Amino acid sequence: MQPEVLQGSTQSRSQDFYSAILANSPHHTLVLGPERLFTFISDALATALGYRPEELLGTSLIDLLHPQDFSAAQEALDALLITDQLSFPPFRLMAKNGAFVWFEGAAKNMLQHAQIAGILLHIQQVPGAGVSAQYVHQAYYESLFFEHPDAVFTLDLQGCFQKVNRHMETLTGYPDDQLLGASYSLLLHPEGYEDAEKAMQNVWAGQSYSLEASILTRQGKRKEISIAVIPVFFKGVLLGAEGIARDITEEKKRQREVEQLSLMASKTVNGVVIMDAKGRIEWVNDGFCRLTGYNRTEVVGHVPSHLLQGAGTDPAVRSRIFQKYEEKKPFSEEVLNYRKTGEQLWLCIDVMPIFDQDGELINYVAIQTDVTEKKEAEKKLLKLADDLYKHNLDLQQFTYMISHNLRAPLANALGLSQLMQRLSKESDSFDTAVVKLHDSVHQLDEVVRDINQILSLRDSGRVASRQKVCLLQVCHEVLDHLQQEITHTNAKVTVQISPDVCLISIHAYLYSILYNLLSNSLKYRSQERALELTIAAERDARGYVLTVSDNGSGMEKHLVQHHLFQLYKRFHPNTYGKGIGLFLVKTQVQALSGKIEVESAPEAGTTFKIYLGAKHV
Repeated sequence: MQPEVLQGSTQSRSQDFYSAILANSPHHTLVLGPERLFTFISDALATALGYRPEELLGTSLIDLLHPQDFSAAQEALDALLITDQLSFPPFRLMAKNGAFVWFEGAAKNMLQHAQIAGILLHIQQVPGAGVSAQYVHQAYYESLFFEHPDAVFTLDLQGCFQKVNRHMETLTGYPDDQLLGASYSLLLHPEGYEDAEKAMQNVWAGQSYSLEASILTRQGKRKEISIAVIPVFFKGVLLGAEGIARDITEEKKRQREVEQLSLMASKTVNGVVIMDAKGRIEWVNDGFCRLTGYNRTEVVGHVPSHLLQGAGTDPAVRSRIFQKYEEKKPFSEEVLNYRKTGEQLWLCIDVMPIFDQDGELINYVAIQTDVTEKKEAEKKLLKLADDLYKHNLDLQQFTYMISHNLRAPLANALGLSQLMQRLSKESDSFDTAVVKLHDSVHQLDEVVRDINQILSLRDSGRVASRQKVCLLQVCHEVLDHLQQEITHTNAKVTVQISPDVCLISIHAYLYSILYNLLSNSLKYRSQERALELTIAAERDARGYVLTVSDNGSGMEKHLVQHHLFQLYKRFHPNTYGKGIGLFLVKTQVQALSGKIEVESAPEAGTTFKIYLGAKHV
């Protein structure tokens, strides 16, 4: 009989025992029914809030919650519908006197329990300041979770979604109610199972893991994602995992396009350059390296124009290229570049700007084609055309000399020789004819000499080599040659040429140019005043400017400018001359790739300016 007494005594004491525990425990207990109404509340909790238990039974938890805690409490209660238990976030309940009291604790889903049939909460009162800090921390976490621009989720230990933010639906196409409680494998593309399993094994072993994977959306669309999964621990116990996923489908597509472009570019003989939005090199192909002599390491981070262009590059082309880059439009240009060795290289560059889906410039792609042979052929063709033009001028001059200067004395000589055959050698007429025949032959000889001089000048211009020439020395040589005339005319000569002025030129041409200009100044001096001659040389933007000026008789420039440098053209009939000097000057200046200009006025003098370009520097 004793066992029955003991059993009855244990049952009898059991109710009092647990009632006492509930009354004196620092933890308060409450039960929320399916409608989230209080179906049980411990005396201690009711007392802490200033109520009697019966005043709260049947009322809603929502009526007592602080408005700022409603959302977090609602989410926690919703989460309990798909999980057994969880830590309930800190919350505030309104006491009978209107003040709010802080609580925290744990909740368990016991809706299926026959006797309890609700959500069981064990909570305890906590100081407001401590809870406030914890609440702020929780608020930051929730803000980071729900407002993160990427898709964020949590998994339980079975790999099922516990919580997701709004971007998960954007990424996967599944609404929250279809994701929560579902396994992550729902989203996996068949090709990604193995990598995903490996990743989760690492996570369950306590290690963070990052990978790129393929998923299938609810609509069956394949997407590429970058995902990081982190194990979540509480007091050393693994609770689950949290992950962040980002859609990289477009990035992978662009990457594949770049890889395909790189593959094709690496096989082409042309140079291919990929630059960032600021025009700095990110990648070059083997063709670029072959063309320029640089390797990839040497060029990455550099601007191509800074690396490849040099002194010979046309500034106008440089400016045009810069402007095209600024306009962010496709363009094509031929430009002189330089290899690593310093060798000149003509490239045709085709540049294409690349924009992202938002219209922002992200890259430039340039295709470089070697057109050096083409430019050399063009240069030869231009030289051939120039030579042909000069030959044609020679022919015209030669024809002119034959038809005018050579024909007249030759006709005279023929006529006189025929006349002499009919005259008696003892007659005065015969002697006169002999004198005139001599004059005609002498004129003929002068014309032949002029032809020889001009043709010799042309030939020497084609074969003469350039060398370093001191211009002051050449000037002194010419003045020494003309010293007798200078002294005779009492001319004053001023030389403004530095001894340092040395040209890469043809000595004989410079001598002839100065000689003809100075001898003309002496020959056509003014009769009203003493001759003053000035010879000067100075640098300009391209090379040198040689100036010869006088205060001589001068000319009406507007009347003579179109004939000034033509052969046998004379403008001072009262002074002896053949009209060949200025023709030779211009011919020699052109042979030196120079240019000549003249300013003149009657009784004011004449100034010749000769521009000798970059070839003379």
